[in-house]
Amino acid sequence: MGSVASRWLVPAVVVITGAAVAAGMVGRTVYSRPAEAKGAPVVASSSVAGPVPGSAEVRLSPDSFTHPDRTAVQRVLQAYFDAINSRDFDAWRGVVSARRVSSTPEASWVAAYETTEDGGMVVQRIESDVVARRLRALISFVSTQDVAKAPPALPEGCIRWRVVYVLVWEGGVLKVDEAAENRNPQMEKC
Repeated sequence: MGSVASRWLVPAVVVITGAAVAAGMVGRTVYSRPAEAKGAPVVASSSVAGPVPGSAEVRLSPDSFTHPDRTAVQRVLQAYFDAINSRDFDAWRGVVSARRVSSTPEASWVAAYETTEDGGMVVQRIESDVVARRLRALISFVSTQDVAKAPPALPEGCIRWRVVYVLVWEGGVLKVDEAAENRNPQMEKC
């Protein structure tokens, strides 16, 4: 009786393993499907070709293009940078968390961004924090501004940034939040 069971065990293991591999391949295909993301992924780079600061369109790297929340991330970051570039505090307030709005007086925001132009935005990576119900987006971009409005640590008219923005869900909508990760950007002169 033992030899009959062992004759069926090997084919059963092969069939189950094959089914698991096939299910994994289908899942990977569905997970990485780029159908609803805007545009095609760009080469992951913080360099900007052409005039600075570069295109005003938020683009996705190949790595971030595979994340399931890529469309929501791209949408909120596009609105975020559009608000900064158009100096529209009300639009900016609509895409940031309640915590961030409450800690940012309009006059301070206007003064900080009155000469800023951001461009060449590329979402390099998106990470999910399921426990905290938030996302972290690593973004590279270029800003131009009056030197007097540049960060004190790098008083330059053109800066290449690499920053992590924390994004949270509020009322079913993704918002840019205020978090410790946002406060440690990497900057270099263009």
